Amino acid sequence: MVQEIQHRVLTVMSEMLHVREIEISVEASLRDDLQMDSLKMMTLMILLEDEFQQTIPPEEVTGLQTVNDVVGFIEKKISETPPP
Repeated sequence: MVQEIQHRVLTVMSEMLHVREIEISVEASLRDDLQMDSLKMMTLMILLEDEFQQTIPPEEVTGLQTVNDVVGFIEKKISETPPP
């Protein structure tokens, strides 16, 4: 399941940043390596909300620093959501 989540997160990021998915490392820093400012982070979170059908309050994403952090965060959100 983690691999699927990681693939989906990387797909969303690559489309948003206009780079190939293979160019994004899971160890990449959102701010330093991917040049994501606060506006891009909010855009990413909105896209991930749509992709994973999850609500992501802005205050929950303040500590995310790497792509791997985002993947772990989404994995946690999905595991906390009760099935329909």
